[in-house]
Amino acid sequence: LDSKNISLKDIDPISIYNYMDSISDLSSRTKENRANCIRLFLDYLYNINIISFDGKHVFPIIKNTKFSTLPSYYSFNEIKQVVQNINIKDKNGKRDYAIFLLLITYGMRLKDIQNLKYENLYWNDEKIIIIQNKDNELNEFPMIEEVRYALLDYLKNERVKSNSDYIFLNKFGKQIKSDSIYYIVNKLLKKSNINIGRRHHGPHSLRSSLATLLLEHKNGIDVISDILGHDGIDTTKLYARVNFEEFKKISLEVPIWKN
Repeated sequence: LDSKNISLKDIDPISIYNYMDSISDLSSRTKENRANCIRLFLDYLYNINIISFDGKHVFPIIKNTKFSTLPSYYSFNEIKQVVQNINIKDKNGKRDYAIFLLLITYGMRLKDIQNLKYENLYWNDEKIIIIQNKDNELNEFPMIEEVRYALLDYLKNERVKSNSDYIFLNKFGKQIKSDSIYYIVNKLLKKSNINIGRRHHGPHSLRSSLATLLLEHKNGIDVISDILGHDGIDTTKLYARVNFEEFKKISLEVPIWKN
C-alpha cells in the first residue's frame, strides 16, 4: 500500500488482488496464509468503519467437506508397474513388497499394517483376521497365494531376530513406525517412474485405488464398504465419483452456442 501511495481508507478489492498477483510465485500455503491474514485485517477495518467492505467480500470463505475433492488413486496398470519394480533383493525389499501387497490387496489402513501380529495370521485356514484400528471392528481377509509367499519370504529370510509379536519391525527389532510405512509407499510409487502428478502418494491412496478398481469391476457399494471396513456406505460413495466411464454413459452433449 505504501509503495502505491494508497491509504487504508482508500483500499479497494483491486488493490488487494494486485498484491496477490505480485506474490504468485510463492507456495500455495504461503499465499493462503497471507490471504487469511488480509481477510482478518479487512474485517477489522470494516468493523471500525474505515472501509465499506469486509474480508469475505474480497476472499469468500468456501467450506470444504470430504465430498469436495476426488480421492487420489492409481490405475491397475500403474499398481502393476509398481509391483514389477519392487526388487526383493534390495535392502528391506522383502518387507516393502509384503507391506505393499497387503495395502493394495486388502486396502488395509496404515495402522492395521503397523499393528499386524503373528496371531492375526491363520496359515492353516489361509486367512488374515484383524481388529481394525480405526473402528475396532473385526475384519477377515483370505490369504491369497501371493501374499502368503511374500509374508513367509520376509519372515524367514529378512525379518530381524526379535521376540516381538509384531510382523513388521525396524532394524532394532521394534514395531515399525507409521511414518516409516508412509515412506515405504511413497518411495515405491516414485521409484516406479509413475507420473504421480498432484495425486497423494501414501498408503491411503492405495485404499482408494482398491476401491476404484472394485467399482470398475461392478462390485456393489455395500461389498466395497465391507472390504474396506467403512462404518457405512456414505464414505464408500466417495469413490463412485471417480468412475468416469460410467459417467460418460449418462452425460449430455454440450449444446452449440449461437449468438
